[in-house]
Amino acid sequence: MIIFFRRLREKLLSQNKFSKYLLYAIGEILLVVIGILIALGVNNWNIEIDNKATEKQYITRLIEELDDEINNYNNLKEDFNYQRHSVIALLEIFNEPNPVIKDTASFWRNFSFISRAGPWYNKPVTWTQLVQSGELKLITNENVVTTLFKHYSNLEQTASNFSEYPTQTTSEARKFTATTFSETNSLFSSKNYRPFQGNTAFMQKIFEKKNEFKSLCVRVAVIAGFLESQMEDLIQSAENAKSILGQYLKN
Repeated sequence: MIIFFRRLREKLLSQNKFSKYLLYAIGEILLVVIGILIALGVNNWNIEIDNKATEKQYITRLIEELDDEINNYNNLKEDFNYQRHSVIALLEIFNEPNPVIKDTASFWRNFSFISRAGPWYNKPVTWTQLVQSGELKLITNENVVTTLFKHYSNLEQTASNFSEYPTQTTSEARKFTATTFSETNSLFSSKNYRPFQGNTAFMQKIFEKKNEFKSLCVRVAVIAGFLESQMEDLIQSAENAKSILGQYLKN
């Protein structure tokens, strides 16, 4: 084929048919350009197909992680609700002029919830990967991206608030409880994982410092109630994001 076109070109030039040769040359150039454009178009089409497949994988993973988040927030909401009711039960006892413990097991169970709150935030793996890798651009729906930004910004803000104030209160409660226990001169046993419970001397010390413990209980109850409502907000936010992602995936 190359030899044929070379001979055709030489023939046109030898016959002084420059205008025809020029048209032939332009035609060759156009064919090359068209070939390149077709190749680029096919390549771009393949890239677009790959990007769509990757986007679908990310959306699917995000939905799965949102499901896990919702389950986690529901469990946390129940924990904070139980903590709030537990410390309120303690407050009712501490407010009595001459407290009488009718159910010691219940008392110690409620008492343990004063310092129960701990870290709960887990960094979202898929969302973090999308942002840090720059692959967030693969999600082409603006509403989906905006919804995800709002949800995870809300999550980070809630986690940040928790690490500052509630965690500080939990730390103070544990320290004060340990200090009070140490004043009883009780010894820890390697076989006893709950040395506080059933310790009469420790219970007596608690009631000697009931005003301090009452102050702690009030703070814990307020924080638990606040975090309970925060978990409900996160549940609704995650469910909304999951719904929008699900609709986009179907389309």
